[in-house]
Amino acid sequence: MGFMRLENGVSLYCRRVLIAEGPKAKGLLPEWLRFVKGVVDSEDLPLNISRESMQDSLLMKKLSNIITNRFLKFLIETAKNDAEKYNKFYEEFSRMIKEGILSDFEHKENLSKLLRFESSATEPGKTTSLEDYTLRMASEQKEIYYIVAPHRQAAEASPYYEGLKAKNLEVLFCYDSADNFVMENLMKFADKELRPAEQADISVEVEGEKLTPEESDNLVKWFKETLGDKVKEVKISQRLVDSPAAIVADDKLMTTSMRRLLKALQKDQPEAQSLSEGYNLELNPSSPVICQLYRAWDANKEIAPEIAEQIYDNACISAGIVDDFSPLLKRMNKLMEETLKKSL
Repeated sequence: MGFMRLENGVSLYCRRVLIAEGPKAKGLLPEWLRFVKGVVDSEDLPLNISRESMQDSLLMKKLSNIITNRFLKFLIETAKNDAEKYNKFYEEFSRMIKEGILSDFEHKENLSKLLRFESSATEPGKTTSLEDYTLRMASEQKEIYYIVAPHRQAAEASPYYEGLKAKNLEVLFCYDSADNFVMENLMKFADKELRPAEQADISVEVEGEKLTPEESDNLVKWFKETLGDKVKEVKISQRLVDSPAAIVADDKLMTTSMRRLLKALQKDQPEAQSLSEGYNLELNPSSPVICQLYRAWDANKEIAPEIAEQIYDNACISAGIVDDFSPLLKRMNKLMEETLKKSL
């Protein structure tokens, strides 16, 4: 970013007469296509066109649109006919494609066809397109689900993935932090809404012991009293399977991963503090940890709050929003000490 930035490498000719060379031919191609090299020779441009008026020419805008559409058509056809070749290209220039989605509204739809992601339906290292995802969707499925995570293991271990996996719903694994903005900007593909897994509206029925509605209400109230201002709201989750708890952003327009990214970008700004607030905690009423905590919190009023804090911190770690690990480590040591005292 900044240093060693690519400059436009396409020169403009008119009847083999050079009009503008490379970086000076601004407006010939959109900024996100700056990795393309070559020449364009047009017989429609007047030979006496000035470099100053060239950028404002309607003919130049039309020429830019034609070249961009042809190049996108070439990439789409290559992706279909020679997937291996296209994947090598995508590994190198995926950031440019995503930049185009964020900055070029006119070509956003065609650019979205070029995106590639791993998914829960692909083998590790293999990618799929949004189009192929929609072809595998069940007729009643209305949304395309995705998770932004550093790698596949983190995505598959995410509490937000558990309910979708239990429902046999495919999830796209996005490993680039910029995918937060890309997916939010796209919003839809083939009339299917793009939905972060964190905001998926699903309900999973888990077999085995679970808290009753009355017990759940009591535990939620106690958790909120214990955690105080750390969370905006505590509620019972309908989608967690294995995880005791999960952190969810209270703002429907912003996921925890988006908040984490914006906070990193604005770490020296006053606005960064507000991005550390406004999280909800969802509890899994069928988790053995939560069930055992409910049985013990009234009997052991000293340790139970520490366990509640630890459950909250574990959920924050899973969401990637922990800034300071020192209080967490100190509490873990205390809990291990208490456990060893009782077991020996």
